[in-house]
This record gives sequence, structure tokens and C-alpha cells, in this order.
Amino acid sequence: MNTQSEQNAGAAAGRRLSTQVISLDSLIGAHPDALRQMYATGTPADPAELGDAPRGRLLALQPTAGVHLATRPLIRALASSWMPWKGNEFDHGGNSGTNVVAGSKVCRFKAQLVPSELDGEPTLALTYGEKAFGNPWPVSALKDELRTVSTGVAIGPVLLKWQDRWHVVLWFGLARVDPQ
Repeated sequence: MNTQSEQNAGAAAGRRLSTQVISLDSLIGAHPDALRQMYATGTPADPAELGDAPRGRLLALQPTAGVHLATRPLIRALASSWMPWKGNEFDHGGNSGTNVVAGSKVCRFKAQLVPSELDGEPTLALTYGEKAFGNPWPVSALKDELRTVSTGVAIGPVLLKWQDRWHVVLWFGLARVDPQ
């Protein structure tokens, strides 16, 4: 016979996690596992909904997941004004773009809808390996994935291809910046 707690645990396992995302900044310092669950429930990001120059934020470092509480203050500090990466700029109708780092446009990417490396579901992928872009390694070995988790907010992993496998390096997000 099952106990009440076993029945409750079984019922909870059949439900999807539903979290209301208020803002991108509210996700800074979230645990990578929580971000992965939010990402899994999102829909492929649409550059048109994020705007031409969405603001970016570092959310979590995957390698520190096991000591997350100890590294959370570092993540929050890095995500503040110390972080030189400020976001992305999309061009060509959202098919490509660049990263904005310390006021300069660097590291061009191609944007396309593809299956996610994490779960095979559709995602917007930003890839940097096009020879025409001339991105150096390790940038050329990166792929960003983005799914919308709230109106104007998209999150996803940054993946590094190493030894023919994709590895999650960190979690980031982009948020639409509306004109004042």
C-alpha cells in the first residue's frame, strides 16, 4: 500500500514545472537545473519578438552546479556591470547577428531553427562556426540555444563542442529592450 507522501510524489512527477518569469534579471543566479526545466517548457525564441538589440545576462555556470550556493554571489556580480557582454544584435530579419561586448559588435552568428542538443525539441540556435564569420576557437566551437519563457524573455544554454560532443558551459538569457 502506498503512503500519502508516495502518492503525492507520484502525482507531482506527472506534472510539468510551471514557473512565472517576471523578468530576465529575476533569473540571475538560478540553479542550472531550474533553468534547464524552464528551458524545456519554452518555445523557440523569435528574434522579432526579442527586438533588434535584446539585452543579455549571464544566468548560471553549468560546471559549478554542484556548489551552486557557494558560487551564486559570483554569478550575480558577473551578471552586473562587470560583464562586458551586453547582449546581441539581430540583423537580416533575425537570420544572423553579432554579440555586443564592451560597446563593440563582435562574434557574428547565424540564427536558425533546429532541434536542441539537450532534448531534440525545436530551438533557435545561434552558431558561430561559419568560415565566413572568421570567429576564432573557442568561439567557433560554440552554439547558443534560445527558447522564450515569458513575453520578451528567452533563455538557453551556451554549448561548447569538445571531442565531438556538445557540453553545456553556461546559461544565459536575452530580454527585449523597449524604447523609452
